[in-house]
Amino acid sequence: MRLLTGISLSCLLCLTAWGEPGKNRRPSSLNHLKLVDVTGTVHEPVKSAKTIAAVFVYVDTTCPIANFYQPTLRRLAQAFEPRGIRFFQLHPDPDGTKEDLTTHAREFEIISPVILDNKQHYARLHNAKVTPEAHVYLRDGTCVYRGRIDDTYTTYGKRRPSPTTHDLRDALSAIISGSKVTNPVTKAIGCQILIEK
Repeated sequence: MRLLTGISLSCLLCLTAWGEPGKNRRPSSLNHLKLVDVTGTVHEPVKSAKTIAAVFVYVDTTCPIANFYQPTLRRLAQAFEPRGIRFFQLHPDPDGTKEDLTTHAREFEIISPVILDNKQHYARLHNAKVTPEAHVYLRDGTCVYRGRIDDTYTTYGKRRPSPTTHDLRDALSAIISGSKVTNPVTKAIGCQILIEK
């Protein structure tokens, strides 16, 4: 797994559109996006008119912080999926295999679609730096949040007994209520994603 442990401050600008693998065009919304998960199922994040946003979380099977957050991500998906927010987990690992990700998903009881981004297309597009790192997009392709799930980890290897802020949850709650996300960018702490050149 080509990850390094470390800390990253997500850049201040979110991408406002998605690109398709192998193509230069960037549609102005998520309407053209299709993701294939490790089971071969094709997902269109905003195909349903009831979908108001999509959450893309970068994770890795060997990252202890990403694995620590799996129960939290499951609870968030259970709480917000019925309210119109889709969840996806992306693995930007060039050495990853569908078999490994399937086993990992079963062990950690992951309920969201698991996407193998082994060519790191989406990691590059989103400028993802660490795992876990969350990116939240509205239907029109506007990025409204990127960063940590909460502030449990103060640095790599050090964590609070419990979080004092729930950044991703608060961002999703704001979307549901039609409010502006108060803190659209936060510092993501985790395992560094090594982008291949």
